[in-house]
Amino acid sequence: MSILQYLANYAEPESACAPPTDRQYTDVVVVPAFDETPSFLDGLLPVGSPTTLWIVVANCSVDRTDGEKQRTRYLAKALAQGGEALSDGMALSHSTHGDILVIDRCTEGRELPSRQGVGLARKIGCDVALAWQRQDVIVTSWLHCTDADVTLPPGYFKAAHEFDKETDVVALCYPFWHQTESASQAGRALELYEMSLRYYVLGLRWAGSQYAFHSIGSTMAVRFRGYLQVRGMPKREAGEDFYLLGKIAKLGVVRTPECEPLHITQRDSQRTPFGTGPATSAIQADMRDGKEFTVYNPRSFALVREWLEVLDEYAKTCDLTLLDRLSHETLKQSLPLDTEKHLRATAQQCKTQRARAQRLHSWFDAFRTLKLIHALRDHGLADVPWPDAVDSAPFIPEPQEGEKLRECLARTESHQALHSRRL
Repeated sequence: MSILQYLANYAEPESACAPPTDRQYTDVVVVPAFDETPSFLDGLLPVGSPTTLWIVVANCSVDRTDGEKQRTRYLAKALAQGGEALSDGMALSHSTHGDILVIDRCTEGRELPSRQGVGLARKIGCDVALAWQRQDVIVTSWLHCTDADVTLPPGYFKAAHEFDKETDVVALCYPFWHQTESASQAGRALELYEMSLRYYVLGLRWAGSQYAFHSIGSTMAVRFRGYLQVRGMPKREAGEDFYLLGKIAKLGVVRTPECEPLHITQRDSQRTPFGTGPATSAIQADMRDGKEFTVYNPRSFALVREWLEVLDEYAKTCDLTLLDRLSHETLKQSLPLDTEKHLRATAQQCKTQRARAQRLHSWFDAFRTLKLIHALRDHGLADVPWPDAVDSAPFIPEPQEGEKLRECLARTESHQALHSRRL
């Protein structure tokens, strides 16, 4: 699909706004902002330069409370004050750390539809960036996304440009660290949640999955061409990052830049129906009820590993009897219902081992991987208490002397990401 086709058929209306003719940007970041104060920019702007474009989508859906709407409208007005009006609801202001394009999707008549919150807000900003890149106002190949609760590290943009010539790299997932109050129950809950995210990614990496990366909207950057090929950001009120990266990962490689982590502020947030805020609140509720924190059974990742090896072997042999040789009945029961049908179609339609392998791993994607792990849980591999998972998981290393487990997991992730890049 061409950019013109995308802009004509799939882009949001804001993308038709004409860019300034006297500006050119070497970096661009899209930031959805709901119920924030203008001070959130303090954690973002310092890493910018005069040629950075910050696209802030001040958004509020129609079903939000009056207080949330009023605060978001104040934010939009404050950020746009003194700026140049580009169109109705869009204003551009200048600073030493870059230009700020404010898109108003929160005032009455411009509010987002119900159940299309952060996904649609990101899409609006990303579509504008794509349109401006086509007009050579934006000259980078990277489209960055982050959130208002983030502090960006020095070298944020430089870390992405290290991959400019590695054209097989289609997306980046920056290292991150939640700023927590460890002494509080909320802080401990967030630490557990973060460690469970790292546990999942390390488990998938050990299993050999090409989808072993974090899907966190505030830490991602994608190639403009990849964004275009997957028809843009999903318009979901949550999980848009997971689905976008899952689709883009089928086009190439997802890497972790070598830089300091993004710092994500701890706060009590229910902005989305699932994700960090709701998950942390649920963990705290379990703590109060005396329930143990649990994670996926480590055995699940061993079965995912076995299944991925079967797919690779099938790509070589096209031998359907491989399904009969699976070691665990639970795995057989948990596979997608259309598995055999898809294997047969792959053998018929793909003439080379490489083509078959690519098709199989594109079919068994991030979503189907997660569904398999859930199915394994439903068929008997129940979640296990966190300490038991740490003791038995083959992909969890021993912390170094004086190192906390949380630090150990983050270090292991970074080491593996750097090692895979060097390979």
